[in-house]
Amino acid sequence: MRTLTVRSLKIIEAGQNQPTVDNVYSALARGLPEFPPAIVINDGHFVIVGSGPSVVNFASEIQAERDLGRPICAIKGAHDWLIENKIEPDMFVTCEPRDRPLKYTSDRTTYLLASRCPPDLYDQLKGKEIVVWHSAASVPNTPQPDGSKEITWEDLNMLPECEPWKGRFGVAGGSTSGLRAVMLGFLMGFRKFILYGFDSCLAPDHDTKRFTGERVGSAMKMDVIVGGKRFWCNGALAQQAAEFQTLYEALPNITIEAKGDGLIAEIIKQRKIRGYS
Repeated sequence: MRTLTVRSLKIIEAGQNQPTVDNVYSALARGLPEFPPAIVINDGHFVIVGSGPSVVNFASEIQAERDLGRPICAIKGAHDWLIENKIEPDMFVTCEPRDRPLKYTSDRTTYLLASRCPPDLYDQLKGKEIVVWHSAASVPNTPQPDGSKEITWEDLNMLPECEPWKGRFGVAGGSTSGLRAVMLGFLMGFRKFILYGFDSCLAPDHDTKRFTGERVGSAMKMDVIVGGKRFWCNGALAQQAAEFQTLYEALPNITIEAKGDGLIAEIIKQRKIRGYS
């Protein structure tokens, strides 16, 4: 068999002698959106880590997700827990307007901060990679817009805090940072979600609501029964579970797996039993 050795090969790019510099200036002057790189590398899965009591059982499994090349998205306090477990998150999401500084920061992490977050958090993260997004929310009890006509800003009856970013892209999706992270992941193109610490219920002691040991104390509690199992929640956790189901129905072609035995995991289990996606 004969072999051909190529000693030198010179390639001239097609059109290289044309005045391409002028073309570039012309394109830039049009003010068109430019192609952005992906925020993180991924294999199509989006791993979201919340602050539910069960998250402490899954540090090694979350590290295994990282080893598979899957992006880790931390919600609020889970950011510091992950770093303490030597897992620097790829992303951090919060829409929390209260001043809750992070214990640590990471050069690896892209911080997706809602514009409603406090200035002190932006100041703390100065020099880090920050992506700003706008949290869209209507005034409570606003009727659903009539889909038969073009929907206006007035039809949406947005909260006053939304007025400053009117005309820009808003991210809807529920009352918690965790649910907004699902929506952000969907908007980035992810369709396979894996949730850790997304319990949406209290620990077995019926009082602890976060892995940090934070308790609900004297706040009103309620029981929620799904699939014959009883879960205890405060109002915010129960609302998140209800909104989760609405969000799941609204986002096409997604699959969600929730780790642990919390309320969200049971909701997903019962959806599958009943033939839902």
